[in-house]
Amino acid sequence: MIVENINKLEKLEFINIFKNIFEHSDFITHDVEGLRPFKNKSDVIDSFINIFNSLSMEVKINIVKSHPDLGDKIKIAEGLTEFSSLEQSGAGLTNCNDAEFKKFHKLNDEFKKKFSIPFIFAIKGKTKIEIFDEFESRLKSDNIEEELDKSINQVKKIATLRLNEIIHE
Repeated sequence: MIVENINKLEKLEFINIFKNIFEHSDFITHDVEGLRPFKNKSDVIDSFINIFNSLSMEVKINIVKSHPDLGDKIKIAEGLTEFSSLEQSGAGLTNCNDAEFKKFHKLNDEFKKKFSIPFIFAIKGKTKIEIFDEFESRLKSDNIEEELDKSINQVKKIATLRLNEIIHE
């Protein structure tokens, strides 16, 4: 979709298209919608990121916590947001064997126990091996604040990747 067409969308169409740029946080989309018209693709992306950056740390943490566990067999079967489903499928996480699903479950549990947030990683273009490596690398850290910062930056990266999927110039 080109920016000119984004500016012409009815409010509800805009909300529906962009509602899960930040996982389960359509209130951001409502705020961004009110900033139209946009000049270009960067203007749209910057608007989403700036609204996110302006949020309190508590709200950012809640957005981090709203992201699904990677490679969670049950969530994959029950349904993820369209974006999460495409991202996990693209990285091969919907095709895990039992041992891989168990490994994801174990790593997710360890990460949440250690940091009190889910593991967040922009997986677009990544392989299962790269995801496992990142998981294990980040689990070596003992710095909760550093990990939270990494997770927040990954949330912004995911949002930017999603916006780049939708918007063309």
